[in-house]
Amino acid sequence: MARVRIKDIAEQAGVSAATVSRYLNNTPGAMTEETRARIAEVVERTGYRPLAAARSLRTDRSQLLGVVLADISNPYSSAMLDALSRKAAAAGYSLMTAVSGNDAAAEAAAIDRLVAGGADALVVNTCGGNDRALREANLQLPIVLLDRDVTGGGLDLVTSNNEELVDGLVAEVAACGCGRIALLTEQDVTSSIRRERAARFTEECGRRGIASDVVELGESAAESGEPDLIKKLQGEGPAGLIAINGLVFLRLVEILQAAEASGGLGDRHTPRVATFDEFAWNRVLMGGVTTAAQDVEGIAGAVVDLALERIDAASGERRVPRRIEIPGRVIRRASTAR
Repeated sequence: MARVRIKDIAEQAGVSAATVSRYLNNTPGAMTEETRARIAEVVERTGYRPLAAARSLRTDRSQLLGVVLADISNPYSSAMLDALSRKAAAAGYSLMTAVSGNDAAAEAAAIDRLVAGGADALVVNTCGGNDRALREANLQLPIVLLDRDVTGGGLDLVTSNNEELVDGLVAEVAACGCGRIALLTEQDVTSSIRRERAARFTEECGRRGIASDVVELGESAAESGEPDLIKKLQGEGPAGLIAINGLVFLRLVEILQAAEASGGLGDRHTPRVATFDEFAWNRVLMGGVTTAAQDVEGIAGAVVDLALERIDAASGERRVPRRIEIPGRVIRRASTAR
């Protein structure tokens, strides 16, 4: 099927190509309603679609959002990428995506490529170590940080209400009678959000008068001397265990399986478990795992909306950095049964 051109629409509508162009660019001037309706009918009937390249020349925009993710192996990141793609498409944008693999040099190179590639704005889930590069890039085009902040702030950030979610998980575990609660996290923490969650966890446990530990897990159950970890954390009652994200929770499941294989913990010492990040397996494992569910759709929508708002702002306009926190919710399940 031959591509419909502006001059074809002009001929069928009985107007000039310039008039059709003004209609398509939404700058009708003194165009009559009758002329608009005639052009609209031809556009609809012929299925005309403007070329993206031609549109970008007219608007000086590429209709592309650059996205840099730190770790696509994290199920949260893949779910977020899917949501970002749909939200961007609904706004007429496509994504150019790069994955840093939690490598600062790879992230810096990706930022340079996406800026040079003509992205209208960047969405960056930073792995850390590129504060200066991100601030310099923000002078050229809008940068919206996803979940992870730069040191000292100063850039737009969209994340969850992490402090309230941490408080909610601690409350759920504490209500089970746990005398000691451990927050399980990853080694070499570069994520600002993981640091914020850990700091809030320690603060909230202290406020409640509950003994607490922040424990860095190895990459496997055997690496850090687990399954002995669970027994070390036990007191007179069960240990409370909170995973800082979905990947750490899967590692915790490994540890619990190893502990069970080595003789079991007994009903009295069965840990009470909670985690961040809602995935399908959270509803199945342990009869259901209490979860701080982040609003992935809400975060993605806020990221895209903020990026487009910054793109539409007048060139050179002073921008006050914004921190947007999208509320999540704590879902109580069997793993913290009273």
